[in-house]
Amino acid sequence: MDEGRRIGLRGARSGRARRGGGVWVVVSAVGGTLLVVSAIVFVVSAGSRGLTLHAEAVHVADETLRVATVARAQVAMSNHFASIERELGVSVDDQLLVSGEQARSALGLMADGIEQLGLSGGEVSVELAAAFAEFDALSLEVLSLIESGRSLEADVIVAERLEGPYAAAFGLLQSERDRQLAEVAASDESMARLGDVAQVLLVLLIPGGMILIYRELTLRMHRQAELKMRLEAERAVGKVREDFVANASHELRTPLTIVYGMAQVIEDHPEATPDVKELAVSIVNEAEDLHRMVEDLLTTSQLDADALKYVIEDVSTSAEVVEVVAPMVRSGGVIETDVEEASVAVDRMRQRQVLRNLISNARKYGGPELRLSGRVLGGSYQWTLADNGKGVPAEIEERLFQRFVHRGSLVTAPGGVGIGLSIVRALVEGMGGSIGYSRTDGWTQFLVTVPLADTQHLHHSPIDEAQQQGQATTHAASILGQGAHVP
Repeated sequence: MDEGRRIGLRGARSGRARRGGGVWVVVSAVGGTLLVVSAIVFVVSAGSRGLTLHAEAVHVADETLRVATVARAQVAMSNHFASIERELGVSVDDQLLVSGEQARSALGLMADGIEQLGLSGGEVSVELAAAFAEFDALSLEVLSLIESGRSLEADVIVAERLEGPYAAAFGLLQSERDRQLAEVAASDESMARLGDVAQVLLVLLIPGGMILIYRELTLRMHRQAELKMRLEAERAVGKVREDFVANASHELRTPLTIVYGMAQVIEDHPEATPDVKELAVSIVNEAEDLHRMVEDLLTTSQLDADALKYVIEDVSTSAEVVEVVAPMVRSGGVIETDVEEASVAVDRMRQRQVLRNLISNARKYGGPELRLSGRVLGGSYQWTLADNGKGVPAEIEERLFQRFVHRGSLVTAPGGVGIGLSIVRALVEGMGGSIGYSRTDGWTQFLVTVPLADTQHLHHSPIDEAQQQGQATTHAASILGQGAHVP
């Protein structure tokens, strides 16, 4: 009897071990799939952005070469007119005035081009900047001498000193343009190779449904290879990126939903060990973040194509805060909420996307304490998302809601593709609202203002506000539980 019991216990333990091993296999497969999908989204987005920057640098260099040639020609023309007036005694005041103005205008555009080249990713060497500065100074000196009647001195400068710095600057700028063209070709080739590798990997991991998306990826890569031969401006490269993002975002939704569902099943599995559950929770959280990124990429493509539609309806603020915050505190995060009950006229899905993006952004880059509040202000409703982090660097505050802006000089930061806040602004403005940023008493605040519903605006009173606020906080606290603190 004892021996039979021992054999039965060993069999039960062996069965649990086999089931636990199966769960680990599923978790490992889901995690590997998620990592591959994440790598494709980030690498392709970064590669397209780099290709665009190099193409812009090529365009700027070409324009600067053109205006430098115009400036040199107009300075020479002014000197020629001055020589005619000096030698032949013929009045050419009008011609001198026109050529002088055109020369100064071209010199100004040339200086702007050099500055823009540095901002667009080109390399402005010390030698290049010095050569253009010397050419600019000598050209202005020639024009000033001509205007003051000292054309002989101007003629000496043109004949003996002007050509050297001009030729040096022109040659260095041509070399930089050629280097940027080589970078465009290299980036295009690298992205083509990435497309081939990604196609093989994902066909092995997600057979069937993923075949379509990587067929589209191959087509996009081939189109990029064709664009290399007829690349003329940044606009063509941007079009390829937008097309890819739109298709990739649509196709990635299905596998992400499967990953999310499988991870939740594993988390709730009665046989799952604590370590397995912890890993499943991590997969759920990462899947949620990646889903928001994919949704942002899709929204971006719809905004660019002017194809985003809004379904405006009357929405309860207390119900919305529960729907948005509850899933985000499931993993143990803390978000304080203090939301006044009201009815707002918004697109329900887009408002949730706005709030989720702001909370996700604050979690990644803000402080440990987060506060979400809402108040009626006149005929509008204001959502406020605050955190006690360090705030936004002063040098990017004015560009905070532009695309591909994160921290300092970085185009993007780990954990994001740099479009979340730009989408927030576009969605809020599309619903008839506005968004702002402020830094007060050590707290970073994003302020989102949306319209109140017509009935709310007409019948709202201070007494109603107090009652609704109490109802909203009670309702939120009962659903959110320990994950959120409601004052």
